[in-house]
Amino acid sequence: MEDILKMRAQALPDPESLTIDPEHYYRQVICGYYQFDCAVKENVTRSAKFYIPENTVFNQPTIFVAVPDGEDSWEFLVKSGWKQMADEKSLSIVVMEPENGAWGDEEAEIEYITALNEDVSFRPFFCAFPSNFYGVAYGAAADILAKQTRRFPKCWAGAAILGSRGMTKEEKEWLEEKPTKVPGVTCSQVQMPVWIAAPERSETVERELSYYRTANHSGEECACPADGAPAVWLPKKGGTVDEHWCAKVVFDRKSWEDCVGYSYSAALYEEVFRGVYRYPGNGNGALRYNQDIRARGFEKFSAKVAGGFYEDGRDSYRREWWVYVPETADTSKPMPAVFVFHGAGGSCDEIADRSGWAYVAEKYGFLILCPGASVPNRVRHVSNMVTNEMLRSMWNTGNPQKERPADMLFIDYLYQWLTAHYNVDKSRIYASGQSSGGMMSWACAAYRPDYFAATAPVSAKCIDIESEHPNPPVDGSIIPVMTNLGLEDNMFKGGYGTPDAKFLVDHWCGRFHLEPGWEGYTYDDGGQNCSFQDGLFTNYIFRTKAGVPLLRCVEAATKAHAIWPSECEMAWTEWFTKFSKDPETKELYYEGKKVEIEA
Repeated sequence: MEDILKMRAQALPDPESLTIDPEHYYRQVICGYYQFDCAVKENVTRSAKFYIPENTVFNQPTIFVAVPDGEDSWEFLVKSGWKQMADEKSLSIVVMEPENGAWGDEEAEIEYITALNEDVSFRPFFCAFPSNFYGVAYGAAADILAKQTRRFPKCWAGAAILGSRGMTKEEKEWLEEKPTKVPGVTCSQVQMPVWIAAPERSETVERELSYYRTANHSGEECACPADGAPAVWLPKKGGTVDEHWCAKVVFDRKSWEDCVGYSYSAALYEEVFRGVYRYPGNGNGALRYNQDIRARGFEKFSAKVAGGFYEDGRDSYRREWWVYVPETADTSKPMPAVFVFHGAGGSCDEIADRSGWAYVAEKYGFLILCPGASVPNRVRHVSNMVTNEMLRSMWNTGNPQKERPADMLFIDYLYQWLTAHYNVDKSRIYASGQSSGGMMSWACAAYRPDYFAATAPVSAKCIDIESEHPNPPVDGSIIPVMTNLGLEDNMFKGGYGTPDAKFLVDHWCGRFHLEPGWEGYTYDDGGQNCSFQDGLFTNYIFRTKAGVPLLRCVEAATKAHAIWPSECEMAWTEWFTKFSKDPETKELYYEGKKVEIEA
């Protein structure tokens, strides 16, 4: 036990020293306890620590723990139970440390927490998933974290304020007026799952609880099962498929010292954090609750797959993918299937929920297959850090490289595997994905149109991100594409009125002789010249001379670099279900009628 309580943080490795392990392709490259220096601003660098358990994988929940004054970081990690929790549940831990042993000026500390949260989102030597970042603070750090999470709610999927002194009237009024990046929404209107502990339910604590109950659409206080048990407020029924009302409010009448221990941390995690994610959506993120994918019936598979660089196939990698056959699917007859591709830094175990394709598959009864992208081993400079792209898997739609497989070969493997192992309707196989996965969906349309009856790329308007593809796009097979962009997407600004979007539209219109062509519409202008508008969605449709839509471009108002479940449902009901493709002749059918291309 003495050795456990005297752990010394290691220095992070040189990013150039990291190596690919083809047999354990998606492993975290480091494990243990590490020192991290966070550049808060010019001439201000603060210390933090990472704890990464052994045998963990990409994108596990990350708990940011702010240690109280005067505590050794490692000793407190053990004493609080978060080290044990990390080992048992494969959590990643970020330890937020006070400077010189004591938390100081609130504004300076808020800057530190904000900078550290941003740095970890860029994956500094372990693959963290910003959608499941949770903050826990004790003692003097509690109110600092509380204020930071209220100002920047998009940074967190939940917060625990252990030692709260409550909220002042001035802060509450300020937050009720402070606008967020979403027009018409203030900070006080953004949900935040929260666990608050304080010795008394004072006026300021009551104000804090009221603030969160309003933001979280809380109902009445749940009856306490026993004397001394925390008070719990559950959200009322409501929300949408894109934003669930799923944020609990918990109050425990305890001093923070009584909140330190494994049992307490485990109860907090299970009650408030587990299963709640703040997915990218709009400028505030979209809070949604999802049950563990294994419990819902997802199955994980892996196999060694050739990378394509060496003709003898010795560059093979153990690739992974998940398959979901919902109970609503009729497995007695051939099922439709959708390949769902994750974005850069995502992984195959999170994309089904982040995108909403799991919800759509369950609602309409079809199979989804979620593969893991390849991993580039190269140094990355981002946010005052030097790290490695190995912690940010993304799709390589082009040529194979010495340590980077060609992912189109992985798609070949998966198509053959899927059709051999499941009762799949080969005439109704589709592809969709977001960001890098959207680029992969475009690549499937360009280079593997015979496999898919239609594709739906999201948050992407280009195909190759690694290198040129060895072959030109396949022209012999007709394939429809529905593509979605967010008008608040800072990575792909300007909707479809930009040169790169014009290139794709011109290519599809020229390839299938579609009308009216890119110049037939205007873009990102409130729908002044479009095909039609539906709520937040502005649609531009390009048709064959016979009137068959083969390209549908959709701009989503308020949407950031993200994918919404409502978009996936729209892609399924309004696009995929309209198209089928004969697996033998490769002829495309729209609403049961053969599609002909007229020059």
